[in-house]
Amino acid sequence: MFKKALNISTLILILLLGLVTPSFAGGKAEPLPIPFKTGSSTATVKGHITGDLEFDYAVATKKGQWIMAEVVSDPLDSATFIIRDPQGSSRISLYRWSGIAPETGDYEIWVSKPADYKTTDFTLKVTVGMRPAPLRYSPSDKEGVALYAAMRKFINAFRTNDRTAFLACFSKSKPSYHLNPQNIGSKSHYRTTLSYSGLAADVKQKKGWYWTYLERGEDGDMDAFIDNVPNGTMWTRTADNKFVPPGSEVTSSTYVKWRKEGTRWVIDEISYSQA
Repeated sequence: MFKKALNISTLILILLLGLVTPSFAGGKAEPLPIPFKTGSSTATVKGHITGDLEFDYAVATKKGQWIMAEVVSDPLDSATFIIRDPQGSSRISLYRWSGIAPETGDYEIWVSKPADYKTTDFTLKVTVGMRPAPLRYSPSDKEGVALYAAMRKFINAFRTNDRTAFLACFSKSKPSYHLNPQNIGSKSHYRTTLSYSGLAADVKQKKGWYWTYLERGEDGDMDAFIDNVPNGTMWTRTADNKFVPPGSEVTSSTYVKWRKEGTRWVIDEISYSQA
């Protein structure tokens, strides 16, 4: 056996890597605290994952504080997280989550890569503080007025069972996306690309996507998206041109996201859990 001296530069590099190196799944490592700049309620961290590596973070909260975590990744949908509150309750396989801290202590967040992906570059954003107020618009905000009008038209289409009005909310030239949160992490079953022609054919013939969105199937025994708009109440607008059902968290897995196409708003994504 022999010993070899380490130069100062090498030692410093080893120590720095020890602070940011992810753990292997199944291993035990101390979580890395997420630092917040003075006066800021939001912090972001980034990482690269291959194989069974995961990143373990800690976020300090006080009882009653609102906390939100969301992860974006490249490739799209290739990173998820598990979050555990100070009392030990966990939520698994998430892209976004928000809630109220039940007591003072640390939330722990594990970011990992679903098996369907070989690698991922992720950005985790965490916000701690007050629950944000619903986004509003003023009459002078023409874009906001048009966006709200588009969402109102979409909701009314369900209330009146107007299939033509429903289809008018989608682009005829570019696809939209249906997201099923029950299949988070799956390349094949989480994000489905919908062409207008395919959606229109199903809606007109009362098959496939018609039963996902507009009517409960199996004599009413199967759930459908229409369950989320039972009385025509306007949904709540959140960031990124999204709307969530009334009373839902801003990170609700049920949402409608819009995008601008020319002079009008069209549906970009509909996220809705379905077995």
